[in-house]
Amino acid sequence: MCIGFPGKIISINENNIAVIDVGGTQREACLDILDEPAAAGDYVICHAGFAIHKVDEDLAQEKLTL
Repeated sequence: MCIGFPGKIISINENNIAVIDVGGTQREACLDILDEPAAAGDYVICHAGFAIHKVDEDLAQEKLTL
C-alpha cells in the first residue's frame, strides 16, 4: 500500500528540493516530477521523497485532520 501525505512548502533550494511542513514535522521532497510549478506556501502530496501533485490548502487541511 502506498501512502501520500500533504505538506506545505516552506522553501525550495537551487536543486529543486523543497522543505515541506507535514503536521509540524519538516521533511525534504524533490519537486522534479510535479506537473506544474510550485512555490513556497503551496501544498503538495508527497510520496517516497517526491512531491507528486499540487493541491489546494482546503483539501490538504482536510487530509491532515484525518
